[in-house]
Amino acid sequence: MPSILELSIMLLALLGAGVVVMIFRRGSAGPEATPQLAPSRDRAPAAMPAGPGKHAVVELHPGVPLTEQLRHHATEAELQGLRPYVEFGAGWCPPSRMFGEILSDPRMIAALAGTYLLRADIDAFAEDPLLRTLRVSAVPVFFELDAEGRATGRSITGGAWGADTVDNMAAAMTKFMA
Repeated sequence: MPSILELSIMLLALLGAGVVVMIFRRGSAGPEATPQLAPSRDRAPAAMPAGPGKHAVVELHPGVPLTEQLRHHATEAELQGLRPYVEFGAGWCPPSRMFGEILSDPRMIAALAGTYLLRADIDAFAEDPLLRTLRVSAVPVFFELDAEGRATGRSITGGAWGADTVDNMAAAMTKFMA
C-alpha cells in the first residue's frame, strides 16, 4: 500500500505540478500490483517542440514495479513533449558505467535531445517480471516506449556502437532515438 508521501506526490503529478521526483520506498508495493507488460507495436509519442537539446534522465528505483514506473514516466515524458525510452544496465558492466559517465558530454546531450531516458539497474530489478517479458539478457539494452510505457518493439544493445567511445555511443543513440 502506498504511503501518504507517495500518494501526495502522485496527486501533485496528476495535478500538473511540473516535474515531480517520486521517491519510491523499498517494499511499498506487493506482487499483486505487478501488471504484465506486452510489447506494443505503436511508436513512441511524437515529441512536441522542446527546447534545443532538452531531454530528461531519470534513475528508477526498486520497490515499485517497473511497469508502474514506466507508465508514470511515459506520461511525464508526454507532458514535457519528450519521447520515452528505458535503459537496462548494470554497475558491473563497463559499457553501462561509461554510458552513465558520459551523459553530460555535449555529444550525448545532442544525441538525447527530445528524449526522456529512464535508467534501471538489472540487479536492483532482478525479480521484476518485466525483465523476463522483455527478455533482457544483455546490458546495456535500450527500449523505445509508447505513451503508456510499453515497449514498442524497437531496441538496441551496447553492441550497436562497437568500441565504447563517446563518439560511437552518441552516433548509435542519435540513430536509434531519431
